[in-house]
Amino acid sequence: MRIRENQSAPDFQVKDILGNSICISALKGKKILLTFYRHVGCPFTNLRFLELQELDSYFREMGLIVLAVYESSTENLQRYNRDESFYARMVPNPTYDLYSLYEIEQSSLKLLYSMYKGAFAKGAEGRRKFKDTFDPEGRSDTMGGDFLIDEDGYIRCAYYNQYLGDHLPVKDIMQFLENGKMEINKVIC
Repeated sequence: MRIRENQSAPDFQVKDILGNSICISALKGKKILLTFYRHVGCPFTNLRFLELQELDSYFREMGLIVLAVYESSTENLQRYNRDESFYARMVPNPTYDLYSLYEIEQSSLKLLYSMYKGAFAKGAEGRRKFKDTFDPEGRSDTMGGDFLIDEDGYIRCAYYNQYLGDHLPVKDIMQFLENGKMEINKVIC
């Protein structure tokens, strides 16, 4: 069953690409954006990650913790991260246990639907922004998702991507940060 608003965020303990431990319950008192991506070589993933990276100063100022979960290996994420100072904490999860915990969907039908939602243009833009090339890793039909978690560890928005390139709108993340504890349905979820 999918994760829903107002439920406790499922807890986990993992290591990021720098070897630092991450545990949702240890981050209580902070707002979190938990985002599930496809692999690091996916142009849609690259485009969204860089879009959020442009807001790193704002996220720091607002105290938002950004956890970026990937299907990719630690080695590929470290190569992507080389010579960069990304704000998001990158979490490799090639075993998919976090994807399963948060009910992230695989859907061939939604993959095909992506073609009608501007996938070619978004894919081309994401490819142009790569600094390196990466072989595809993981499952070809992973859709991804975004979760806003409040300071008490509750899900305030559970957004499951409906096609490649679909994500929780940035304006909704900003609304969550600016309004403190938000009322459900004030953000499109």
